[in-house]
Amino acid sequence: MENCKPSRVPMITGFVQQKEEDSDSLADGQQYQSLIGALLYIAVNTRPDIAISTSILGRRVTKPPSADWNEAKRVLRYLKGTADHVLHLGGAGNLQLECFVDADWAGEVDNRKSNTGYIFKYGGGLVGWGSRKQTCVSPVPRQSISHWQNACRSCSGCVDLWTTWASI
Repeated sequence: MENCKPSRVPMITGFVQQKEEDSDSLADGQQYQSLIGALLYIAVNTRPDIAISTSILGRRVTKPPSADWNEAKRVLRYLKGTADHVLHLGGAGNLQLECFVDADWAGEVDNRKSNTGYIFKYGGGLVGWGSRKQTCVSPVPRQSISHWQNACRSCSGCVDLWTTWASI
């Protein structure tokens, strides 16, 4: 992978919509499992931008399809192409809480469940992020995001109280 072509994205659009039986399974999944474990470590500790890709790839580690192996290598190519990216923590001076939320509506082809992601920024720096595969099927796309929007509103009040208390 040293001489590989860098990738601009960690996962191709529509990868989750691909059927599981569209690809052959790998003969030995141990190398794939090791790679996913290493990517999870990197995603948790230094590169949250690959967290959802790694999470999706980690769903089928027992019998990984060859398409998943190719996508895992794409994540490595993405890391190579973005090695100079860094996390920005604070420094803006504007202590405002921002929350961004998104979901794909019925993104999983097999069970029609959605994936939801969110990030919290405070003062311009990233302070929290997450992504989850939803446990139930939502008939309306906006309902799938409402939980995180409510969390943003309630967290905003907490940060305002904390900022007021800290200034006293």
